[in-house]
Amino acid sequence: MHKYIVKSAQQITDTTLLLDLEQKSGQGVFVYRPGQYAAISFYHKGRPTPARCFSIVSSPTDQGKLRFSMRTKGRFTKAAAGLKPGDSVKIRGPYGGFVLDIAGSSDVVFLAGGIGVTPFMSMVSYATSVQSQTKITMFYSCQTQDDVPFLDELKHLELQNPNLRVVFVVGSGETNKLAGLSVVSGRLTPDVLDGVLDNEYNGRTFYTCGPPPYMNAMVKTLRSKGVQRSRIITEAFAQGSQLQTGQIQSWPYNVYVLSAASLILGSLAITISDMLKTLPPQALLNSANLAPTLTSANSRQHDLDTLVNSLPPLATTAPATSAAQASAQAAQTDATAAAAAASAAASVSTAATAAPVVVQAPAPAPVQKTCTTTQSGVTTCV
Repeated sequence: MHKYIVKSAQQITDTTLLLDLEQKSGQGVFVYRPGQYAAISFYHKGRPTPARCFSIVSSPTDQGKLRFSMRTKGRFTKAAAGLKPGDSVKIRGPYGGFVLDIAGSSDVVFLAGGIGVTPFMSMVSYATSVQSQTKITMFYSCQTQDDVPFLDELKHLELQNPNLRVVFVVGSGETNKLAGLSVVSGRLTPDVLDGVLDNEYNGRTFYTCGPPPYMNAMVKTLRSKGVQRSRIITEAFAQGSQLQTGQIQSWPYNVYVLSAASLILGSLAITISDMLKTLPPQALLNSANLAPTLTSANSRQHDLDTLVNSLPPLATTAPATSAAQASAQAAQTDATAAAAAASAAASVSTAATAAPVVVQAPAPAPVQKTCTTTQSGVTTCV
């Protein structure tokens, strides 16, 4: 991040603001290439503004100085118009790959639409400062002659640079303020391009910047002329809801997406951590809490097995067993005696023809049983 001081903030047209900045002492050199842009932010009514990206108008050869131009139609740009000399501005960047390569291009054509002229101002200023031999033909499309924010500067650059030619394409209205300059009324059509370029498109590199509809029209026209897509360098320029788009993907756009994703994940992690800290310890599930529930059935079975194993083994000579056997033998002896008595009585009754005598045998004594249960749950009684 670099810190700059406002030198001036002036409306160069009814809708265009030019912001001149000077670098604070002790700051490192802000190095950029002609055509790049940067993000600027400042304090407005005591509060920091969000950072917004704008193309750099000044040349990289202007050490310690930066110039930005913007349409004053939104909150940010209107706040920027209220900056006073001495106010502090923060600069981040530079960004973008829409740059002039004077070493690799000997003949270039600039197609600028509206405020999309700003990166071309940096390119033309730089090429003039270093006395580049690159031939530059610049088409500048604007709505009216009063909507040309850099008219005087372009006149001056065209006089200084013999390799520069500027063609103003005015959509409607008078063109008397542009007297002595190359002017075309209406739109930039294929016929206009053919006339200015002598219908020669091979060997030239085309740069185009402006609103998306303008960009699409220019690319379509150039492609119809047989210009290879690799020789068409584009960067859409728009403020507000339509941000910079085009063939060159802006570095800040990718960073904004990744930053947003990182913030969301970070917030989620912090929220989960705070919830875990506020929960009581007994609410946390662990093996110690689950063990009693999972092993309760096994514990009861273990207790039963222990109780059964503690019982004394069954002995055949135990008193209870002997008593039961003696009782069973006595009962059998009584039954035998009763049967013999009954037989004798029957013989006497038959012989004497006396009335039958019924002898009731005594009921057998109940047999007492002893039961045991094994570890496997089988019960045995004897």
